[in-house]
Amino acid sequence: MNSPNRLSSNGPAATDERMPALRVLLVDDVSVHRTLLQSGLLRLNPFLQLDTAGSVEAAREKLMGDRFDAVVCDWKMPGEGGDGLLRWMRQRPSFKYVPFIMISAQTERQEIILAFVELGVDDYVTKPFTPSAVYEKILRAVEKKRALRM
Repeated sequence: MNSPNRLSSNGPAATDERMPALRVLLVDDVSVHRTLLQSGLLRLNPFLQLDTAGSVEAAREKLMGDRFDAVVCDWKMPGEGGDGLLRWMRQRPSFKYVPFIMISAQTERQEIILAFVELGVDDYVTKPFTPSAVYEKILRAVEKKRALRM
């Protein structure tokens, strides 16, 4: 059953490899950003099952209650940021292979390198970005993690 902030196509399951039926959690403290990214991703692939969270705490609750193929998360949020969510995820075996794509306004190379090396970010996009750039990163990260499990 879809929650009010979960959108997906009501059509049949995806059969086209270019449009996989992935479950993705979008985490951003700005509601407009979540809505714009959500609608943009669904235009690219109507088979996506998207859920959203406005905070790290809400994202943890959703992750504990459901299975997701990837998480796309804003890095800098009030209170605990994306780094806190990623640390929490990587400490749990059930989230070891869930790709984490960081969204950041930060263009400083040092912070991005730190996120990859120390925390295990799978990929990143910097603001401003397009939904297609995020979608490509999701697909690439999911395929990479699936290959690691085999």
